[in-house]
This record gives sequence, C-alpha cells and structure tokens, in this order.
Amino acid sequence: MTDQYKAILFDCDGVIVDTENISNQILKKQFARYGLIVDDALLHERFSGFTNKKNIETAEKMLGKALPESFEREFREEFQHTINHHLEPIHGVRQLLGKITVPIAMATNARRDEMEFKLHKIGLAERFATRFSVDDVSKGKPFPDLYLKAAAALGVAPEDCIVIEDSIAGITAGRGAGMRVFAFSETLSADKQTAAGATVCFDTMEELEKLLGLH
Repeated sequence: MTDQYKAILFDCDGVIVDTENISNQILKKQFARYGLIVDDALLHERFSGFTNKKNIETAEKMLGKALPESFEREFREEFQHTINHHLEPIHGVRQLLGKITVPIAMATNARRDEMEFKLHKIGLAERFATRFSVDDVSKGKPFPDLYLKAAAALGVAPEDCIVIEDSIAGITAGRGAGMRVFAFSETLSADKQTAAGATVCFDTMEELEKLLGLH
C-alpha cells in the first residue's frame, strides 16, 4: 500500500486532537439557550468540521432567526477555557505518526491561533511542520482549497495524497481536491462518511496503520 501514496494530509479536530466532542457539547448548550435543540447525531452531521461562520448560518436557518452577535465570542471563550485545562491527542495518534515516513501536513478549518495552541499543547507542532488553517485560504472546508494548498506545499500531486478526516465537510473537501479520504468513524457513522465520499472508514488509529501499510 505504501507505494500507492506519496503524502498524508491530516485534519486536526477529531482526528489528531480530541476536541470535536468538546466543541459540539458547547454548541449544543449554546443552541439550547437560544431555543435550538439538536441531538448528538445531528451535531456531528450538520456542524462538525465546518467553520464557526457556517455553523452560525446553519443554526440561524434552523431557528428562523438571527443569533446574537456575541454568540461566536461566547463559544470561543468557553471552548478555549475548556481546552486550556483538558486537551489530549486521539488515542494511538503518536504511535501512528511515529511510523509514517512519507511527508505529512495539516489542513484545518480552525483559525491559526487555535491550531497553533492545540498542536503545542499536545507536543505535535514540530511533527506538523507544514500546516495550514482556515486563515490561509479564502474558502474553508467543504471547499477543497485547504487540501490543495497543503499538497502544493509538499510538492505532491493531489491524486497521490491520502486525506485523514472525520467530518462531512472535511470528506467533501478532500474528495473535491481529487484525493482519497480515509475517514475516522469514532463519532460519525461510517455510512454517513461513505455517503459523503469517504474511500474507506476506520474505527481506531491501529486500524489506520494497517490501511496505510505501516504494520
């Protein structure tokens, strides 16, 4: 399998760091405060992996009214407070990264300051020497710009890249970039990921090692 790809491009939240559940629970609580009740399945399907701006637009459509201007600031403050005290890499990620020998990069819909904080907090900033945030492109995921930019930075053709994702937005972005997408199915069902275009789904980082031919 190793001769079938030349680079691996990683999402951040929900793939490298365990932040997506934290983010979703804060969103769920905030939405409820303004009258929008959503369950975990809908959160993962409609909100995970999208930009804050897009999430606010989606919520406002569902609510039929505007959210207060303070919504995004309140979300960021609570999210930052939470990850300041508790942030861990996804189980098995360090072992996986230690076995990969091809070039890697990160491409995330998070803002640059958030990405930098997370990677330094878990000690993986050096491993992701090539990394891009939503601030580096005009259009974040589900548009392909981030993944195309990461591939270009590594000097690898899109068709020779594998994307590691978990969200519908991220899978859509990877496929739009002409790349194969391996989807982590810890929080979102494999059926939904496959429907979004995932090439293959996996449940653990150990399983991903096998898919990448690292065993």
